Amino acid sequence: MKKKFASASLCLLTAIIWGFAFSAQEIASSPENSQLIDAFFFNGIRFAVGSLSLIPVILLFEREKNIDKKKIKNTVIYGMITGCFLFAATAFQQFGIQLTQSAETAGFITGMYLIFVPIVSFIIFKQKVSPFVWVGMVFAIVGLYFLCMENSVFTIKPGDALVLVSSFFYTGHIIIVDKFIGKVSPLKYSSVQFMTVAVLNIIFGLIFGHITWEGVVATIYPILYCGIMSTGVAYTCQMFGQKNTPPSVAALLFSTEGLFAAVAKCIVKRTLPAPIIVLGSALMFVGIIFSQLPNPKDFRKSKEKNNE
Repeated sequence: MKKKFASASLCLLTAIIWGFAFSAQEIASSPENSQLIDAFFFNGIRFAVGSLSLIPVILLFEREKNIDKKKIKNTVIYGMITGCFLFAATAFQQFGIQLTQSAETAGFITGMYLIFVPIVSFIIFKQKVSPFVWVGMVFAIVGLYFLCMENSVFTIKPGDALVLVSSFFYTGHIIIVDKFIGKVSPLKYSSVQFMTVAVLNIIFGLIFGHITWEGVVATIYPILYCGIMSTGVAYTCQMFGQKNTPPSVAALLFSTEGLFAAVAKCIVKRTLPAPIIVLGSALMFVGIIFSQLPNPKDFRKSKEKNNE
């Protein structure tokens, strides 16, 4: 019982860290800071820090006595592939936050990947989907409608659209990781994909972006938080948290990421969100929760087996 509680606590801590990262990203993408360092360079630096922050964890938990060349090859190749998806996801997300300046909205829209993953898995891989996923989708769409309301008119802002696109890339990233994770060393794999994200962002930054030393100094705290906490610490907590936590429970705990993004925004800005934002966020949160509920048929089958 203590192990399960500790593991669940780590999953919740992961969601809190990820949720608060949205406010850090918003600070980095503020008009004054984005003139000094754009989204590509901000993401490039923070993911480089994140990749390097995993090295001590790798040395502690993934030091291998016998080198498996095939696993190392898989780790590098698969890490680079998923890194490309993560690069696209985080780039769209950061540019979206830069346009909207709304961490709480970005947090809930990003959380849509928890609904998209089972739907895409059903369409492509014919995996069973709980009926609760479809119920959750309805709640999420209605919630998104309210989030996109402006002066009583439904308007999809460019920033919100970019964050929604990022959610699709996160969906692809999660599905691909699920296919590769059994063939790699998890922590090394994460470090490779994070460094891939860093390199791609820096390349795109050199072509399309801009950076100044003042920009790095101005965003050093968001960079360190997103790099060390949101990447190194949160990923480690996620890895150990999921060991003794049922997948459905872990997913439910991770789904609170959007809620903590809203809480962090209130703390940082010392303001309360508009009622329409609260309503939309609440509906999306309910939708995400519904999408993670187990299939009733599977629940009945497991209950029957336990009774035998």
